[in-house]
Amino acid sequence: MQHIDNILAEVKHLNRKDQFTLLEKLVAIIRREQKSPDIKLSAISGLGADIWKDVDIDKYLETEREW
Repeated sequence: MQHIDNILAEVKHLNRKDQFTLLEKLVAIIRREQKSPDIKLSAISGLGADIWKDVDIDKYLETEREW
């Protein structure tokens, strides 16, 4: 916490424009760290296959198309 207090003391000496610039850069750093990793569709290939293993796909589609 002491480091943060030291940094804040320094920030108070900056002019308003530089304080906002610093704030924008901090927000950009935090957003990059929170960004979720890209998920490739190939990574979820086969997901739920066990649910569909006993289903006749043609019959299922025919039933869905009826209504």
